[in-house]
Amino acid sequence: MKILAILGSPHRGNTFRITQNIERKMKELGDVEFEYIHLIDYPLNPCRGCFACFINGEDKCPEKDGRDELIRKLYESDGVVFVSPTYAMTVSWLFKIFIDRFAYNLHRPCFFGKYAVVVSAAGNPGLDDTLKYMAGIASGIGFDVVDKLGLNALPDNFSLKPLMYRKDRTDEVAGNLFRAITEKRPKKLGMYDYLHFLSMREIYRTIGDDSPTDNAYFESKGWYEKGRSYFHDNVRGNAIAKLGAVIMTKMMVRELKKKQAGSKK
Repeated sequence: MKILAILGSPHRGNTFRITQNIERKMKELGDVEFEYIHLIDYPLNPCRGCFACFINGEDKCPEKDGRDELIRKLYESDGVVFVSPTYAMTVSWLFKIFIDRFAYNLHRPCFFGKYAVVVSAAGNPGLDDTLKYMAGIASGIGFDVVDKLGLNALPDNFSLKPLMYRKDRTDEVAGNLFRAITEKRPKKLGMYDYLHFLSMREIYRTIGDDSPTDNAYFESKGWYEKGRSYFHDNVRGNAIAKLGAVIMTKMMVRELKKKQAGSKK
């Protein structure tokens, strides 16, 4: 089992130690190979915001650095531990650069069949929002996020202690990731998951000429096929959630077509 840990801290402090504890527990459970990517040491440049990756494909990105090597590592892993401290109510600048450079995957998700957990640490403010944001990004690019781990901690050179402490679920989170990978656990779909797929599919089908790379990607994956309701088949469905997503998608597409018609007048 290959696990990749991507760490967004500029130093090896609280979140690094938490990740080491996850590694220790997973290795107690079975044969696990753990690799660390410290973004502070990794050649990944900031996004220019040129939109080339969205419009023309990620190979047209003007930044030629370590991104493609990191993509390869993500593909080769069975599971990923996404790690960032909570700074100013959100992820660190290093982790945000990582997110921005992979933003095109939110349009063209590809990491299906892979599992992830997200990890953060903070005194307290912003911790839950950071975990929710990280989980949303990981899920948006295809990962099945099986758990979130947030712990209260302050910098090592800070004399005060956190005002509150959360239960340390490190062993539980590590076990959940290990079992999900071992069992190839089906993804449990909720309304957001259905909506994510159905809305993107109908939007790209509707505006295909304006979003050619995304449209071609969905076509190549067979995601326009009749009867398909999610990106892949290793899922546990939910008929009620699916119905709600179908209704919301139809309303969204109706509004989109109205705006398109209005812009052509």
